[in-house]
Formats: sequence, C-alpha cells, structure tokens
Amino acid sequence: MPTITVISRRLKDRLKHFSPALLQLVGLKLLTKAQTEALLRPFQVSKSIKSPITLKRVVDAATPEKELFHTKVIETDPDFVWDYPNNTGRASLLRSGNLAISKAFLDTDFGNQAIVTDLLKPDKRTTVTYPVVIAPWSHYWGTYSDFLLFVVAKLARIKTVLTPAQFDKAVVAYPLSNTPYEAELLGILGVGADRLIDSRLYIIQFERCILANNSSWFYPAAADLLALRSLIDKQIPFTSTNTTRRIYISRKARRKVNNEEALTTMLRRHDFDIIDDKPRSVREQIALYRSASFIIGPHGASFSNILWCRPGTQLFELFAPNYRPEYFRYMSQVLGLRHAAYCLGPPADSHYTFLDADIDVSIDEVERGVLALLSQAGA
Repeated sequence: MPTITVISRRLKDRLKHFSPALLQLVGLKLLTKAQTEALLRPFQVSKSIKSPITLKRVVDAATPEKELFHTKVIETDPDFVWDYPNNTGRASLLRSGNLAISKAFLDTDFGNQAIVTDLLKPDKRTTVTYPVVIAPWSHYWGTYSDFLLFVVAKLARIKTVLTPAQFDKAVVAYPLSNTPYEAELLGILGVGADRLIDSRLYIIQFERCILANNSSWFYPAAADLLALRSLIDKQIPFTSTNTTRRIYISRKARRKVNNEEALTTMLRRHDFDIIDDKPRSVREQIALYRSASFIIGPHGASFSNILWCRPGTQLFELFAPNYRPEYFRYMSQVLGLRHAAYCLGPPADSHYTFLDADIDVSIDEVERGVLALLSQAGA
C-alpha cells in the first residue's frame, strides 16, 4: 500500500500537471503575464519599452571559420513597476512571495505554479502588518546568479523609480535564501536585516505593495543591470587604476575543465593568475572582477560578476560543444565588454540537458585564441 508520503508526492505531481483546470474549478485563477499587466495597469508607476538589441556573431577564438553564435536580434517585453493599494484588503502575499489579489494569482516573474505548493501546505504563518511592502521575487528556487540578476537588479529598478524616502520606508518580503551573499547584496543596496521579511514564515498584510516584473530569463533587462552597477559603484567606489590583471576562473563542480592543470600551466606563461573556486564575499568578488582586463574560464555562474567589470574587459568563455548558453554574451554586449568563446571540435546543438557536461580543451587552440585576443586588445 502506498505510504502517505508517496500519495502526497503523486498528488503534487498531478496538481502541477492539471493545476490551472483544478484551480479554476474552485474559483481560483493563475494569471498569464498579459493578464497580470492588464490587472495592474491602473497602478503602473513606471513602464520601459526596450529597443531591440542585435547580438553580434561570435566565432571560435581559435578557429574563426567555426561559428559558435550567430547574429541575433533580441526583443523583450516592457519592464514595469506597480504600486498596488490594498484598499479592500483582498490582496495577500503568498509564501512563495507571489501576490494574490482576491482569487487571482499574478505572474510577475517566471510563472506562478508555486501556488500549487502553497495550497497543499497548511498555512501556520504568523501575521504581521506593514504600511508598504516591496515584493521582488515569487519563487522558492534561486542561485547566486538568479538572485543577482533577477532579484537585486529588479530592486535596483524599483529603487531608481521610488524616492529615497519611499524606498527606505518599505520592507522587502519574499522567500529568503538566508545566504551570506543575500544579506551582503541587500545591505549594499540599503536593505538591512530589520527590513527583510521571510514570506514563508509570515502572513504579510500591507496598505501598499510595490511590484515589478522580470520579462526574460535569458536576457535580463539591460537598464536594470546598468542601474544595479551604478548603485553598487556609488556604494563601493572604484578607486584602483590597476585593471590590467589577467585571470582564469576555475570550477570544481560541474562544467570543470578536465585537463585544467595543463591549461593553467599554459596560462601562467602568459601572466594569468589562477583563481581557485572557493567561497568569496560579494565585495571580494566585486574587487576581483574589477581588477581584471582579461577573464577566461569555463562557462559558469561566477561570470555573473562581469557586472562589476570595467568597459572593455575581455571575457573568454570555454564551452562544451553541446552546451553554449548566451547569457554572458548578452551581458557582455550590454555592459560594453569584449566577448569571445571556444569549444573543442565541431559545435553541436546547445541543450540544457548537457549543462553538467565537463569540458575538454586543446591547449594549443586555447593558447592561439588567447594570443589573438591579447593582440587585438594591444595588451
């Protein structure tokens, strides 16, 4: 006989598959992004319609006749900030950080399926009340890269739209990760622990809720990235004039370079510092990436820190042939950096099922690519 745990798991799986229909049967509705924007339109305080961005073609740094990324035009939906007044008391913040207005569940980020998990658990949270709540995230999952590019960058947008007094008055509520980088990044933005509320622990009542959207998973809003970099630069001023450091970013976990020892031996001959894969504070990561004029390494979340690089910095990504995401190609262009890429052998179709694939490189080919890039930069 199936155990209660197994039955619960099966129920969750079925609810996730049929959740829209099941929720509608009991009068609940999962809104689409378009429906969310329509519902919040009367409360819109900021709308940014973005111009298309043309991503440049990227060829293999060692073998220029091999194309790794073709020219591509990026068009993403507008970015919004909304100020929702809870005049009727019908709005509430779910444990997932998502806003529910009456029986409608908004989609401000990347779906609203977390409501299924919320509804399956008894709500034993303590109630707290605040005049103004900023709700910047509506999911239970997240990594350093996700948090930086989709939560903190969104908060930077909100901070630029609100007056300092309005921003400082509000509390920030979502499912906290309780990581050191979360506390440090939010502290730099002026959000201390006394203004952070974990939506998993508290039923948060409010008079007003400040919301914003994430319009694209692959292409974070360029204005948000630039706003965040500007805010961080003001809080942690760039003082060093030494930005000529060449660094290799190592990875110990998935997507590591299998023949890394031979690779780093070659790179040391060309004055590269080898940066071990170990925990670092946000300030240490900012200082590291600011110090670099040339960054090379296997594709990974650490490259989110190119956000702190000076314009003109060279990023050289090493890929497996069948996993070549373009997150940092896009970010490099938005931030005014130089981007290059390499993979061993002919490129295959890139697919997320290979995201754990380790990487092999030809030392001679990578060296040829490095020397060509250094020559182009006049370094």
